[in-house]
Parts: sequence; structure tokens; C-alpha cells
Amino acid sequence: MAFVELTEISGDTVLVNPIAVAYLRSTADGGTELHFTGQTEPLRVPGAPTDVARSLENAAPTPPDPTLSLLA
Repeated sequence: MAFVELTEISGDTVLVNPIAVAYLRSTADGGTELHFTGQTEPLRVPGAPTDVARSLENAAPTPPDPTLSLLA
């Protein structure tokens, strides 16, 4: 699984494992809250939920090439 690098509203860079994200919620200032399973406080990042969701979806692993497994 690939991690997604996001910038928190404080300016810190964080790595997010997309599989741990339970849901996204938009904020009043146009940002996004990422709610994780097992965490009470959300991670707040700038950007619309659609943009954040697209970043998380793009981190999906690519399946291995079946030809390489035949060669192994």
C-alpha cells in the first residue's frame, strides 16, 4: 500500500495510509477533515474533499504484472 503525503493546516507534512481513513468531511473554511478508525481527533488538511479523495484513490497499489510471476 502506498502512503499519501499531505500537508496539515499547521504546515506539517504527514503520511497517510488510505486504508485507515474512515471518512472525509468538509470544513467551513473549505478544508477537509480526515477521520481515521481508532482516532478521536480528525486530521485537518487544506483542499476540497474531492481533491483529497482523489489523492487517496490514486495511492491504490497497482497489481503486479502476471508475466513477471511466470518468470519467477
